[in-house]
Amino acid sequence: MMNVTTAVALMALTATATLISAQEPTAFHAERVVRTGHFTLAASPDKVFPLFTPLGELHWATGWDPTVLYPADGHPVEGLLFRTNDHGGMYWWLTHYEPERHAIEYHAIVPEGFARNIRVECKAAGNRTEVTVTDTYIALSEHGNAFIRSLDEASYARKMKAWEEPISRYLKTGEEPRK
Repeated sequence: MMNVTTAVALMALTATATLISAQEPTAFHAERVVRTGHFTLAASPDKVFPLFTPLGELHWATGWDPTVLYPADGHPVEGLLFRTNDHGGMYWWLTHYEPERHAIEYHAIVPEGFARNIRVECKAAGNRTEVTVTDTYIALSEHGNAFIRSLDEASYARKMKAWEEPISRYLKTGEEPRK
């Protein structure tokens, strides 16, 4: 016959094992996608490039409202950290900043969603600027996998058009999006 201490210990072990097995993650396999887009703008790289900084995007990106965490003034430097509300809250870190070469790169994360690396390069093309945007997304969850699957070539081309049109409008008219 089992004594009371042994019975209680077995019940505690059974309860603990049940809790642990309920918390074990399912077999998750992260998906990854890389997309590159190009568009041309009617201005020099010196005028276009600053529009890809966190505060520069305020001039053309509807709904863009970064909360700068570091440095407080939002000046674009490597290490700049900010948060946006897209995808339920995304944290961004400026990891590469070369204004003399018109290149900027960010890493971002949406907790429970995906990680993102985005690189923007601006190159002179006569009196215009050729913009190249390369995005890499890696899922952190099944929700992230679903998002990544939605980023086919056609949707990414639409995204690039959704950047090109308001940037072109801003460069031409100075008109900023309504807040």
